[in-house]
Amino acid sequence: MALPQRKVVAITSLGGLLEAYDFTVYAHMAAYISLVFFPASDTTSSLINTFVTFAFGYISRPLGAIAFSHWGDRYSRKASFTVTILLMAVSTLLIGLLPGYAQWGLLAPVLLAVFRFFQGFSFAGELSGAFTYLYEIVPARTQGFAVSILGAATLAGTLLGVSLHGVLIHLLTMEQMVDWGWRVPFLLGGSLGAVSYIVRRRFVEPEAFRVLVARGEVEKLPLRTLLTQYRSQIFTGLLLVMPVLIAVTVLVLFIPGYLTRLLDYSAREVALANGLSMFAGVPVCLLMGWLSDRLDRRYLMLGSSFLIFVTAWPLFHWYASGNANLLVTALTGAILWGSIDGISLLLLVSAFPTGIRFTGMACVYNVAATVFAGFGPVISMGLIRVTQLQAAPALYLMIGGLAGCLGALLISSEQRRNHAPALGA
Repeated sequence: MALPQRKVVAITSLGGLLEAYDFTVYAHMAAYISLVFFPASDTTSSLINTFVTFAFGYISRPLGAIAFSHWGDRYSRKASFTVTILLMAVSTLLIGLLPGYAQWGLLAPVLLAVFRFFQGFSFAGELSGAFTYLYEIVPARTQGFAVSILGAATLAGTLLGVSLHGVLIHLLTMEQMVDWGWRVPFLLGGSLGAVSYIVRRRFVEPEAFRVLVARGEVEKLPLRTLLTQYRSQIFTGLLLVMPVLIAVTVLVLFIPGYLTRLLDYSAREVALANGLSMFAGVPVCLLMGWLSDRLDRRYLMLGSSFLIFVTAWPLFHWYASGNANLLVTALTGAILWGSIDGISLLLLVSAFPTGIRFTGMACVYNVAATVFAGFGPVISMGLIRVTQLQAAPALYLMIGGLAGCLGALLISSEQRRNHAPALGA
């Protein structure tokens, strides 16, 4: 029997929460992973190596996007993002069990990169499939809020990782964290994947997709159609997701290692502030989704992107001073990335017609994630080295904000309103 619509939204969002937790917990543990797998006398070099491996999870995402989105647009929305959570769970569990450099030498960081690669491969299909599925399964009048629930759930997954990190560093010493404490979040996340998989077997295909199948209008090669007929939507989509990918990567995932390893802020204070930022960002995301069902979405996107642009430099200049009030900066960050997360992905998934929606969402989002999020920490560290300014990551945020403003100006009139494009349009 099919599940009620509200339960479908809740379960889909729960799966997004678990996937986001599994995928992003690596960043929260970066400081310890750098010591276990990349020992070096130069702290900056060790941390860069760790973030390069972090990027492997993004390098694989375009491949996962192509594979799972073809499956989703050609055969089944439901099936393509049901198996992804198991693949993510296994990869995460193996990272938690992997011996370090001291035990396995160079093989340890190589296997770490391999497991990280498969994390990204599965995450590409899970997240894009979930956004596509929810957008098509709920009524047009509530699409924005439904999509924002999933977006908030992914943020909550990262919050779960931040919170667990905070608990661990409160209970354990630094030596214990490096020895075994960093493994706990991976082992926990890897053990939870089966729950969502079991429940998702009761999902049904969205009506919009079932109609395409019944008419025999399913795209045989959705990627080819996307690349040949929807190039302007691809370009606009890339601009729309740049600010959210850069903001979340820099303000949530990069910040813990940046503040503790480079600026000598207290690890406990940083973990508390980062957890507060994640917690506060969830209602901001939901509010933006609710507003998107009532107001012009272009102006919401413009406002959120411009806010990132004008706030980035003062925020990071305060960080670099060494005297930042981390609770204030945490709330500021929550407003920045929470607001943009609540609107940008909705605009992206609404940019493509039913026949290639999964492919359009998956390919644009994951290619952008590979470039702008996967290498975000490396780019941020590179900016610091080139400019010799500890506040230099702000420049990356400002570029993302400008891109979002331009993307908002280029969206179609249909995307500005709270209704779905015509079936099969």
